[in-house]
Amino acid sequence: MGRIVGIDLGTSHSSLATIDAEGEARLLSIPQLAGPHETVSEDLLPSVYFENAEYQNLSLPWQENPPILGRFARDLAVANPERAIVSAKSWLCYKGDLRLPPKAEWAGLTAKEVSSLLLAHLLSAWEYSTGESKESIDTLALTVPASFDPLARQLTEEAAAAAGIKAPLLIEEPLAAFYAWLASNKDWNKKLNAGDSVLVCDVGGGTCDFSLIVAEEEAGELRLERIAVGRHLLLGGDNMDLALAHFLSQKHGGLDHWQFVSLQQQVRKAKEVLLSPGSEESYPISVAGRGSSLFAQSKTLELRKSEVEEFLIEGFFPMVSADATIKRSMGLQAAGLPYEHDPAISKHLASFLRQAQANLKTKDSGSTLFRPTHILFNGGVFKAERLQKRIVDCLNLWSGSEIDQLINPDLDHAVTIGAVYYAAWKSSGAKLRVRTAAPRSYFIGLEANQMAIPGMKPKLQGLCVLPQGSDEGSEYDLADQDFALWGGERVSFQLFSSEERSELGSLIENAEETLAAVSELSCQVDDEGDGPIPVYLQSDYDETGKLRIAIRERSGNRRWELNFQLRDDVEKESL
Repeated sequence: MGRIVGIDLGTSHSSLATIDAEGEARLLSIPQLAGPHETVSEDLLPSVYFENAEYQNLSLPWQENPPILGRFARDLAVANPERAIVSAKSWLCYKGDLRLPPKAEWAGLTAKEVSSLLLAHLLSAWEYSTGESKESIDTLALTVPASFDPLARQLTEEAAAAAGIKAPLLIEEPLAAFYAWLASNKDWNKKLNAGDSVLVCDVGGGTCDFSLIVAEEEAGELRLERIAVGRHLLLGGDNMDLALAHFLSQKHGGLDHWQFVSLQQQVRKAKEVLLSPGSEESYPISVAGRGSSLFAQSKTLELRKSEVEEFLIEGFFPMVSADATIKRSMGLQAAGLPYEHDPAISKHLASFLRQAQANLKTKDSGSTLFRPTHILFNGGVFKAERLQKRIVDCLNLWSGSEIDQLINPDLDHAVTIGAVYYAAWKSSGAKLRVRTAAPRSYFIGLEANQMAIPGMKPKLQGLCVLPQGSDEGSEYDLADQDFALWGGERVSFQLFSSEERSELGSLIENAEETLAAVSELSCQVDDEGDGPIPVYLQSDYDETGKLRIAIRERSGNRRWELNFQLRDDVEKESL
């Protein structure tokens, strides 16, 4: 049997695990640069790339002059952020082909290229740690946010392929955390009953992810299914670090620019230490500025555990009502990632549960909020039990009943551990797994049938080609919609999505205003016939969560697969 590997490609940190000879998950240490001539091995690799313009003779156990990734890259990025690329995974969801960082003076790299470098580093670390070749890997599971759309998932697969990873299994991060809980609770079917539902609340370094999993009885056994996921929220531990740095700066005052930069770096470590169980009540932070009188500019600040917990609770986890609304942007936003304007995670959670209730048919039909019976936390932020308690208190307030808490023993690595167990179960053919229905409805953009008006672009209607909640393996023929395909032309569609449930074949007016744009789909038809070819659309949603859309000849067997189009330099024609 080949080797089993699980990789968590995180927004802020990445890690990997393997299955040992006893069949248990084992985290692997990751060698990485810590300085120009220093290498350390740690179980987390900061997901940061730094453009090297000055350091010579760098070395890792498997490579001379490697790209600067991980801890050294993160440290260098503090003083030179314009030469660093962070949050590459989140860029996959928005501008996968954009060269990063935006407006950099150097050539930059795409999010896919940075992701590929990080994955190659992790793969080399696995080879170094195990003494085996990557060719011996039989199954590798790679985590993605539950909120990743089809294009972001495809780009992740392409990044993995460029790193030398063949056919990775993609698993959603909240699901991986849930698999870690299943692995550590062999009697899970005694802890969950038919009709129970589990809210996975995953707050990582850069993102916040919500998922709902239900248990239902089928043929006398419990069946698990993920029924809802939240949208991609750029809100997490990094936001908290920045907020704490501003809090300390305002409290002590008199910090210059470089002292604040140094403070930002150290607050992260202070927060992690103070939130760990059994920690001290305070953490000293020494910050120094730049200049000839460096000693005189040095300051020692103190961050107290009670301050961290209180600041994060009130700033990021406030008690709110079930109908609390999210603060939206009120104007123009600078180019870059669409970070959340409202830091209140409890508000985003309430919004997610309201949307889930609107989309799902539940017994609690009189409620405007889905009421989960259990909650599973994930992410190092939740090492602070007061933060867990605040979320539990909110849920209890909203539902009027007590929610049960499931426990993962390792909040930092549960996603990695769950990924490798998922890979092991898939490799063995075991039945234990969580079904994943389509988390969103997907639409193809069609030009509305209307008279041409000079200077006015025809409005697009959205044709639903995959309804939210479609089961794995679903295949659909949209034979009621006729199209004419001309040979020798490139045809293209705009792909849209919606968090609301829609019926297959239904039309949504003003798609560009009411639906979320995903990407463009296109195909080239090389066969030049005597006239237009009558065609219709097909779609399918496979067990890996991949959406495929194709054009099918109505009176023949020809079929053209629609592919994601990332660049705008291709001449576009509309059906």
